[in-house]
Amino acid sequence: MKRIVIILITYIFITVSIFAQSKKYIDFSLQNLKGENIKLSDLVGKNVILLNFWTTWCPYCVKEVPELKKYYSEYKDKGLEIVAVNIQELPNQVKNFVSKRNIDYMIVLDKYGFVANQYGVRGIPTNFLINKDGVIIFSGHSLPLEEDIKQVLSSGSPKQTQTLPNKKLKK
Repeated sequence: MKRIVIILITYIFITVSIFAQSKKYIDFSLQNLKGENIKLSDLVGKNVILLNFWTTWCPYCVKEVPELKKYYSEYKDKGLEIVAVNIQELPNQVKNFVSKRNIDYMIVLDKYGFVANQYGVRGIPTNFLINKDGVIIFSGHSLPLEEDIKQVLSSGSPKQTQTLPNKKLKK
């Protein structure tokens, strides 16, 4: 009986991982801090996208900012676009946060949390790495490894896709 349970758990884990690895991004249109509409599908195909769901009050989100800035500085000219989706905060609050930290990557506002809900965000920060084909190749509460970002930028996919087994995207 124990053996059957182990085999079943392994099968479920592999099935869910394969599903998550081949999941296409979900398109959205949100306003940036200047009030301009940003549509994700306008970026996919041109760039590798690091989609970051965050808030200003989350200590783990704040802790990611220096690394996000580093990734953007080092890889923006190589095809990386960071789209940081702020969840349900006032624009002025987000603008002040961004200004104090000299953030230069793209910030968009998910005023009602609809996009976060579509992506199945259940805790923050939550990050997705989307390749140029629009396939989500990483999802997690931490940032993808820098070596995986380099690999995706050069070849389209990392050596080993990372995902959380319980991550399910909603259509």
